[in-house]
Amino acid sequence: MVVTDEQEWYEALLDLQLKANPVLWEALKARGMKPRSEVLLAFLYVAPGQSQAEQLEAFLRDKTDYEVKSHSQREGRLSKRAWYVAGVTQPQVLTLETVNAWVEWMIAAGAAHGPCAFDGWAGQLAGDEPRGR
Repeated sequence: MVVTDEQEWYEALLDLQLKANPVLWEALKARGMKPRSEVLLAFLYVAPGQSQAEQLEAFLRDKTDYEVKSHSQREGRLSKRAWYVAGVTQPQVLTLETVNAWVEWMIAAGAAHGPCAFDGWAGQLAGDEPRGR
């Protein structure tokens, strides 16, 4: 059934992300995050097309205070455009438990408003320069 397939997809994506969270969390701690440090979370979704990306972007803008934007890019000159929704949260003090709850909400939001697949997150300590600069 289609519902079962969607449920299995959702559960597999959630399981994958929840397993990645402790590793990402430890990397933040290794970069100097303390229990009261404010952290920004950058995130990415993969969308099947423009309308789905724009639908999720509108939902996230309406329901959160995140900076969010949908965009597309081509892998090569002749390839089809791939659509993404990317954004960043406001700085906040987090725990691994709050990140897990946030990831669950983000995956559900992408599934319901698109559907778009949550592709992960990266953290940055508030006040730090973004990596790669």
